[in-house]
Amino acid sequence: MTALRYFSLGRFAMRDALLYTGIKSGDTVLLPEFICRDLLSAVAEVGAKSVFYQVDQTLKPVHLDSTLRPKVIIAVNYFGFAQDLKVFREFADNTGAIVIEDNAHGFLSRDEDGHLLGYREQFGITSFRKTLNVENGAFLATSLAEHELKEQLPYIDSSKLGRSKLLQLLLKFEARTNIPTVAVGRFFSRMFRFITTGSQLPKSDKFAETKIPGLPNPQSQSIDSLKNLDETAEVARRRNLYLRIQPQVIAAGATPVFDALLANTCPYGMPIYANHNIKRKLSKIARKNRVILMTWPDLPENVLPSAPDFYKQVWLLNFK
Repeated sequence: MTALRYFSLGRFAMRDALLYTGIKSGDTVLLPEFICRDLLSAVAEVGAKSVFYQVDQTLKPVHLDSTLRPKVIIAVNYFGFAQDLKVFREFADNTGAIVIEDNAHGFLSRDEDGHLLGYREQFGITSFRKTLNVENGAFLATSLAEHELKEQLPYIDSSKLGRSKLLQLLLKFEARTNIPTVAVGRFFSRMFRFITTGSQLPKSDKFAETKIPGLPNPQSQSIDSLKNLDETAEVARRRNLYLRIQPQVIAAGATPVFDALLANTCPYGMPIYANHNIKRKLSKIARKNRVILMTWPDLPENVLPSAPDFYKQVWLLNFK
């Protein structure tokens, strides 16, 4: 039986997962170079050391060095596509490392055998706020018994008109009128941010790799949205978007990161390899399909200087 604990951010879920492994200060956590630097804060807060392994252009590990003998190894389901866990399980058998499944992007997605991502190892984290239009929300799924876990953190009730509530109202208005209010709102929001900060997207915090921001408590509204979600409709929406957009980005000169959309995959978005000289074409595709164009990830500082070029050429048409 799987137990769940809810958090505001996936980083808090990862921090608790690490603690449940029995990790100690100075232990090593092996994680992919191709990762958002924010995740390192969970490792830092438990006093462990981040060590990286390379991935190839299919986002699979190039080589896992068993001489490192880490306490934990993290396997990532990139963009909702299932990572093959066989190599990680073999590594764990040889080294004694514990595998944590990072499923931040993979809410509602399954592998080829129909197993729900984020539930395939003893510990898995899923950040459903990245998929749904909610203020915050993530969970830790674990095979540990309830009595082995800390109690669920109290939910925070937010009655104010937050970002997620405003977005829900705009989405309802857009559905009734077919006026692209969300896209217009995002455009002006990014223009304001560019004028005030010099960047259209939020800049990474200088403490991103060492400190998890905010409180770990999830909002009750986020949990309600999760429980009331029509999962079948959401999976269908995302798959239909992917299949519609795929030929458009290929025609624009981009290359999909993954060869095919497998039957059980619920895509976080459409990840592609592309040069910056076709950004205008990609932006046009994003506007046409009412999705968000973004780059991913914000690489760790220690990885960035020697990162392969393809790490820096990934664009994402985010379906949120």
